[in-house]
Amino acid sequence: MIYNTHAIVIKKNDFRNYDRLLTLYTADFGKLKASAKSVRKSGARLVSVTELFVVSELRIFLKSGSGLCKIIGGVILDSNSFIRYNISSFYEASYICEVMNLLTPDRQPNLDKFFLLRATLSLLNKDEGNQKETFVKRLLHLTGFGVKEFKTADELLEEHLVSELMSERHTNASVKITK
Repeated sequence: MIYNTHAIVIKKNDFRNYDRLLTLYTADFGKLKASAKSVRKSGARLVSVTELFVVSELRIFLKSGSGLCKIIGGVILDSNSFIRYNISSFYEASYICEVMNLLTPDRQPNLDKFFLLRATLSLLNKDEGNQKETFVKRLLHLTGFGVKEFKTADELLEEHLVSELMSERHTNASVKITK
């Protein structure tokens, strides 16, 4: 099926000679993995919508049961270009997108998370730095983790990511024992 959705590029990896693999956070589908074919060729028409931090309306081909969708068209809504030229904004936006990638499961839409990410990137694009703490605390609240006000964002992430990893190890160990 072909869908139109608003999306933000939170991660990109170059693949083979001309392709790109992306992680998108979309308004309608949540976090998606996507492929963009031939976007690194000179004159490619989709290269601009596959850049980091770009907010766009994408046309995607999504097979049911497939883990990867294909980008077949798109229009930029907000390029957030200042972020790419200011090193401190770029660092902060990269951190925010990495946290978003780690704390959100695939294909579970949440409009509040989408608009939080979009608003935070927009603030960084306007050179209003120091958004990390606020973003992390709000995202943890939206994901259902209890947030302790006296802890920093890094301490909160360490606590929740470590506990998540430990529970995965415990689950994997119990599965091996039962086999």
